[in-house]
Amino acid sequence: MVIETTQFPVDRPGRFMGVEIEVAGDTSVSITQPVGPHLFDHRGRTTLASLGVLTDFAGGLPAGLARFAATGERPQGVLSHLTATLAHPFPSSGILVGHGSGLFFDESTGVSRTDVRDEQGALVAHLVGRSILVGRTPTDLGPDAAESVPDRGEPEPWSDAAVLAELPGLDIVTGISTGSLPRGPLAGLLGLEVTAAERGVVRARLSPREWMANVIGSVQGGVLVSIAEAVTGLAAQTLTGVDHDYRVLEIGLDYLRSPAVPGPDIELRSTALRAGRRLASFETTLCAADGTVYVRAHANVQLASRT
Repeated sequence: MVIETTQFPVDRPGRFMGVEIEVAGDTSVSITQPVGPHLFDHRGRTTLASLGVLTDFAGGLPAGLARFAATGERPQGVLSHLTATLAHPFPSSGILVGHGSGLFFDESTGVSRTDVRDEQGALVAHLVGRSILVGRTPTDLGPDAAESVPDRGEPEPWSDAAVLAELPGLDIVTGISTGSLPRGPLAGLLGLEVTAAERGVVRARLSPREWMANVIGSVQGGVLVSIAEAVTGLAAQTLTGVDHDYRVLEIGLDYLRSPAVPGPDIELRSTALRAGRRLASFETTLCAADGTVYVRAHANVQLASRT
């Protein structure tokens, strides 16, 4: 069976982030996304949060291709779990490419694996996703769908590295919460607002935006990756001393419910479960105001002197 890229179109968040898909004849897939200043965190760096939207395609599309090649069926699926293991640092510019393949599918689930590399071929992330089929009908596949994607505009500012090097991490996150330090371009795109910070704990909120909606009208799973990793990073920042830094090494997310777009605010909390000198573990939750949990994530973060 010949599989056309048009049979697996890019959704609204993917178009917003510039994601492109290329399907190979053997049902493997290449997923590309550009990175640059629009996707920097508060430190002016690219992180996994910058590639959140790409992870949604990487976590579900390869198994979907394998299913289509074997059965000719293309039912709608969503992520139920994603694990990301990070390797080389992400580049600050250029194109990242995910090469994915389907590992397994049955009548209700699928498992996909994708390696994401930079333009020099260095591995930056290894992703494994489990998707689950749903009965909801896609609503964002019409010929005018691209018109619903807003322009990203100019990126919000980020802090100069020399400024951050002189501050303990808790002061940095507190400064972001009060507005005395910039939250960074990606947080601006997400509408992420830090509401409280203490050592090892960060609370935040955001309101789902139009560009975040997938084809079934809920916040895309990759956007939820961006939110979870961004808040986890801020919680890790609170553990750092002057001239120290952090880096997320692994993060795993369980998708329990799908926030609607438009919909109520999402409440975020990231808490350090254990903090050593070199490694810290965090639990991060994305919830509704009534306590309904949308996403539960667990992450391991490296703590080290700034280089």
